[in-house]
Amino acid sequence: MSWHSDDVSLPQPRPADRWEDDDALAADLVEALREEEAVQRVAAAASTAFGAHRGMLALREELAADLLLLSLVHDSCAVGELTGVRDRSGQPSRTLVFEGEGVGVEVEVTDGAIEGQLIPARPGRVVLRRPDGDLAAVDTDEVGYFRLVARPEGPVRLVCETTDGTCVTEWLPW
Repeated sequence: MSWHSDDVSLPQPRPADRWEDDDALAADLVEALREEEAVQRVAAAASTAFGAHRGMLALREELAADLLLLSLVHDSCAVGELTGVRDRSGQPSRTLVFEGEGVGVEVEVTDGAIEGQLIPARPGRVVLRRPDGDLAAVDTDEVGYFRLVARPEGPVRLVCETTDGTCVTEWLPW
């Protein structure tokens, strides 16, 4: 019959029996210290991860309270050719309306600018943001009107800041 170390039916040597040999005792101490270092590293990493997770949860709750996502409720390009609007230059423009809980923003996008107004009308700041950073920013006037001189390309969104809070539009492929 062969004996395997994982065979629990056979008596296992007790550590004290192994420690009669100094080399075995030293090897077990080295292994125990290695395990303690690993336990400490794992505990430190777990503590860091737990702290980061709690921080992200707190930030998510803060962002949920402070940021309001505005949904696109109207896009003149989706309505059809007959309802198209033209700006003063004669070039076609695109009208977009975003709404959220009691707030919104209406914008008109042309080749070189984005004009719009915060709803309800109030002063604030509007930022045109791409995933890699801000493209343009401007303060609104007292009735919430703004004009951003920019040629939006790729995914962009508007970040609208007022004394009441911050809202963002969903990403659009302009």
